[in-house]
Amino acid sequence: MSDLRQTLDRDLSSSYTIERELHGGGMSRVFLAQDLSLNRQIVLKILSPEVAADVSAERFRREIQLAAKLQHPYIVPLLSAGDISGTPFFTMPYIEGESLSARLAREGELPVDEAVLILKEVAAALSYAHKHGVVHRDIKPHNVMLTDDFAVVTDFGVAKALSASTEADNVGNMTTRGVALGTPTYMAPEQAAADPGVDHRADIYAFGVMAYEMLTGSPPFTRNSAQAMLAAHASDKPEPIERRRPSVPPALANLVRRCLEKRPADRPQTASEIVQVLDTIPAARGLAARKRPVVVGTAVLAVLLVIGALVYRGGSGGPFGRGAGVRNAAVSSIAVLPLVNVGGDSRDEYFSDGMTDELSNALNKLPGLRVASRTSTFAFKGKRDLSLEDIGKRLNVQAVLEGTVRRSGERLRVTAQLTNVADGLALWSDMYERKTKDVFDVQDDIAGSIAKALRLTLAGQAATLSSAEHGTDNLKAYDLYLRGRYFWNARGAENLRRAVSYFNEAIAADPNFGRAYAALAIAYGLLPEYTDSPPPRALELARTAAQRALSIDSTLAEAHTALGIAARDNWEWAKAVSAYRTAIALEPRYPTAHQWYGELLYETGQMDSSLAQIRTANELDPLAPITFAALGYALTLARRYDEAIAELRKGIELAPSLGIHRSLIAFAYLGRGDAQNAVKEMETAVTFDPELALRRSQLAYIYAATGQQDKAQAIVSSLEHPQQDQYISPAALAIAYTGLGERDKALTALERAVDSHDISLLTGATPLMDKTFDPLRGDPRFTKILTRMNLSQFQTH
Repeated sequence: MSDLRQTLDRDLSSSYTIERELHGGGMSRVFLAQDLSLNRQIVLKILSPEVAADVSAERFRREIQLAAKLQHPYIVPLLSAGDISGTPFFTMPYIEGESLSARLAREGELPVDEAVLILKEVAAALSYAHKHGVVHRDIKPHNVMLTDDFAVVTDFGVAKALSASTEADNVGNMTTRGVALGTPTYMAPEQAAADPGVDHRADIYAFGVMAYEMLTGSPPFTRNSAQAMLAAHASDKPEPIERRRPSVPPALANLVRRCLEKRPADRPQTASEIVQVLDTIPAARGLAARKRPVVVGTAVLAVLLVIGALVYRGGSGGPFGRGAGVRNAAVSSIAVLPLVNVGGDSRDEYFSDGMTDELSNALNKLPGLRVASRTSTFAFKGKRDLSLEDIGKRLNVQAVLEGTVRRSGERLRVTAQLTNVADGLALWSDMYERKTKDVFDVQDDIAGSIAKALRLTLAGQAATLSSAEHGTDNLKAYDLYLRGRYFWNARGAENLRRAVSYFNEAIAADPNFGRAYAALAIAYGLLPEYTDSPPPRALELARTAAQRALSIDSTLAEAHTALGIAARDNWEWAKAVSAYRTAIALEPRYPTAHQWYGELLYETGQMDSSLAQIRTANELDPLAPITFAALGYALTLARRYDEAIAELRKGIELAPSLGIHRSLIAFAYLGRGDAQNAVKEMETAVTFDPELALRRSQLAYIYAATGQQDKAQAIVSSLEHPQQDQYISPAALAIAYTGLGERDKALTALERAVDSHDISLLTGATPLMDKTFDPLRGDPRFTKILTRMNLSQFQTH
């Protein structure tokens, strides 16, 4: 047994069992081991003594941390770095497969169509890394792994970490060994010349060398020494690829030639450009998925480590001589960022979003773990300009789960990484390649793995979910449900109608799919708030769907919430209160239940309790624009106008094109006596909701209240004489009439609204508390209106 093996056994015994040494390179030695905390195989890669002698372990660790932030389906992520008795190591997840170099050694040139697909995947990995400021510096077949269905690139950031962590006086030594600069066969001329300005275009040159080798069976230059090889890169021209293999498509041959240009400025300037060219080559089309021959055995490359054993730092006595590690840090809050759809088909966006929601739901079942709400996390979708630390601060969480989803035919690939936002270190990472039909297993595995990494259990039980939690084992029904969720989350009348359609299709596919019924109930319950003309019987349909959901699963908080909104819209206040309280008891961290309960409370005059519930919703979902609307309106009803304006401004910042915040802030300004801003904000609100009668009625009220009677009357006339088939809410008209001082017309309109159960009676200006209707109070007709709405019981004056 080697001295190094004995050292590893001694220093890592509390975390790992070293099994055997694998094939390594001149830079490092590689060991297969068992992670004792997660009961899985890992691999540890430790720098050779010659390399380690020139490296600052602490600076190496910091550089690896930067590279560890890369998260892409074609990149094997670096997870951690540390040192054992001063010798640095780094880790990556274990992946079983064959290296591209082993494949080329065995078969020589590859079929053109497969070569194009591998190159496209490698180029996509380079594009992502380069956009995030990471240059590989050692692209070569040995660092490309071939799994059954995909190519992945390893060792991103390692060469940079070695170079950056090497003492200045020793850089020459490192270069002589060919460690920090790359591998001579694949080295760009500027790398060979030790140009300090080497950038991402060196990776593009190495990519060209590798592409040449894949298509011809050998690299463009073969020399007897490293010095001769470097000289060839600097001055020799490669034989045109089409001479060595005439069947290579001209566009592909030209791309490889351009990548091999001596001057960086003459190469493709970005890897994204390479991907675009490869997309135009016929061989790259029509091959969404394929199987590659993989040799398992001594040729298997076990590509590296680890879930829990991260960088140990501070103190003493830890297994790496660095004290207590991240794995022991208490993580009690997490955000699941929207998983990125990297399959190239935007039509699969619903699937990646749905996977995100399902993971959030599963993690919400972990006792002691707070999960940031969906609305808040999706505020960061497509926005990568913020660091994870910044996102963590804005969401008030300690860890962030991010990842990617790719569907390719019947294959599914999901990558996931849990990161400590305080220091950017990975707490856990893994990659899942399954059949699409195994999507439930993937979700369960991720949730279970995170539970283990955080030493938590799902609902006090084993860290697994069953089909009962998923709601169905029917994949067609589940897919339709995810499509419905996608449109439900987009909101708006048309999107909600599409959501209703998908939920109904999901139910048709599985009549016992309780979660689909619950979602359908919520969609029906919301529709009246997004359109002047909701579908007939929307509230009745919502109630029926919710009751059916609860007959299948009485623990569905969403279904109880749907019953609450249906009862509230039917002015059955006690029933609504009971439903909301049940939902909150079942799922205390469900912000929608808190918010809707809070709205009911201000509609019934219970202002202190209302504000408490809405603030709870806001704390649970701090980036949800709609909670700021509810909070702002509640404060306006309480005549706390300055506070209302401040909260509504936050909502406007989050969703500047939503009309509701503008309309509410207009009335808050009006209450404060600021006529100019009231008019300005209300006019803006109408531009966002030009077809909504309620907005125009509110503008008429503001105009009338600020002395612009003619403008107000013109709006009212247009509402009184609508275009054919256009529905005008009588409750909305009542607001305008009240502003114009037309008391009788206002009361008549309100009576018509009560007769028709007009939803705008609650969504426009709540009759019991809104100052808008103060001129009508005391009139027996208005008192009767409150009585018919079951609100008179809440009157205090």
